Amino acid sequence: MQIAVTGPLGGAIPLDLHVAVQMAVNHFAKQLDISRLKTSIHIRIHQQAMFMGDCEGLCEVVDARNFVVDVALWCNWLSVLAHELVHVKQFARGELSTDMTQWKSRQYCGNIDYWNQPWEREARRLQGRMLEDYTNNPGNPTMI
Repeated sequence: MQIAVTGPLGGAIPLDLHVAVQMAVNHFAKQLDISRLKTSIHIRIHQQAMFMGDCEGLCEVVDARNFVVDVALWCNWLSVLAHELVHVKQFARGELSTDMTQWKSRQYCGNIDYWNQPWEREARRLQGRMLEDYTNNPGNPTMI
């Protein structure tokens, strides 16, 4: 797994933030059992108040092995990062189709309420567990 961490336009971010994001991604990837996959994940950190409306995070599938994850700093960015990495796992393992119409071999139509989409329910469920595990590990930075 390759990880790149930048600002929204590919710019540099403060070193302490870069290290914290890199450590969190590595930890979450191990929890999700995706750290050994041949994937490339580009994490873009957003410090401005709006990058996609009021969105706090976003996982974009470039192709089956390349992902772009946007994370906002004005919220609990560690929780958002964990949530979006669950989506990386879902796409990389083929659990969720890239057009988001198939979930674990079941067809879904586009009229499911966002909060009821099974992939979002799984991401919300796992992000809490992942964040708790991460923050309970004494070597991990949690605040920037």
